Amino acid sequence: MKITRIEAFPIHAPRAHRFVGARAALTYSDFALVIVETDAGITGFGEVSSALYYYRLGPSHALDINAYLGPALLGQDPLHIPALVERMDTALSGGRQAKSGVEMALWDIAGKAAGLPVYRLLGGKAREAVPLNWTVGQQEPEEMADEAALYLEKHRVRSIRLKIGRPGDTDIRACEAVRKRIGPDVTLRLDANEYYRSAKEAIAAIRRLECFDLQLVEQPLAAHDFVGHAEVRAAVGVPIGLDESIQSPRDALTAIHARAGDVFNVYVSESGGLLRSQQIIAIAEAAGIPCLIGTMGELQIASAAAVHLAVACANIPLTCDLVGPLRYNESIIEEPLRIEDGHFYPPEKPGLGVTPNWDVINRWRV
Repeated sequence: MKITRIEAFPIHAPRAHRFVGARAALTYSDFALVIVETDAGITGFGEVSSALYYYRLGPSHALDINAYLGPALLGQDPLHIPALVERMDTALSGGRQAKSGVEMALWDIAGKAAGLPVYRLLGGKAREAVPLNWTVGQQEPEEMADEAALYLEKHRVRSIRLKIGRPGDTDIRACEAVRKRIGPDVTLRLDANEYYRSAKEAIAAIRRLECFDLQLVEQPLAAHDFVGHAEVRAAVGVPIGLDESIQSPRDALTAIHARAGDVFNVYVSESGGLLRSQQIIAIAEAAGIPCLIGTMGELQIASAAAVHLAVACANIPLTCDLVGPLRYNESIIEEPLRIEDGHFYPPEKPGLGVTPNWDVINRWRV
């Protein structure tokens, strides 16, 4: 079997609700979709997901694929995924999000060719489904409490994460309002998205928040500041999670050597695909560091890929952020994804188990 065509195009997906983090407000997702065709008549689909204020946007991702990655893979066997990942790395330095979308389509082809869901190709199930976390963006404290309570009741998510990173006492008031509303038994975690400028500032801020019984505080400092994260970790009583710092297997090794984090939040998109994500999770497992799977607010194709990964890796004991499909009023796939009682179940059909909904895709296509 040979690859005969690779095409990517940007899409502009409106979000159901405005989402505010430490760096920007999101009203839509500027992503890209990937189509990989073969001479065996098997077509794979992928999704390039990226938060607006972090990396290149949908049109740029599509350009990376159409100009560099696609031509490098034409004529190759789509089932040789590790070799094709290396070939993409040779063709383009960086571009992990674009590479993730292409690799996703390759796994879709491999699963369809084998007649198996992707999680089977990744080793089989370590669990039946993934327990979910809901992330609340920055709003007024009572509004944050209202949203947390709504999703605990509506979708029975298993934990709540709050976006922090505001001056004064706003973060304290937000944590107080949410903890009061959700009660003492619901897991609460925070995400600073690199907000604090120094370890000293982060330590002072986290110490003021420790009283809210936090599971972890994620990414208080800049992604490159492993030494600073180690300093924060040693000084506070809350576990420190790393997110933007963990974008490759090498990053995982660096963080472990620096003793910079207690938890790794692994993103399929940030890591360059399922293969690299699985490698990061395995490295963390060897070091005794638990992982969770993060989200860029992915649409349904990338969410399906991420849940295949999450059920196949044993070292995912924490709730995961795979709630992207709940952030949109429409779906780019025909099948409903199974999200029940706060758990996300992987599709059971071959490949990623999804069929593109071209009516929605074409309306969102840029």
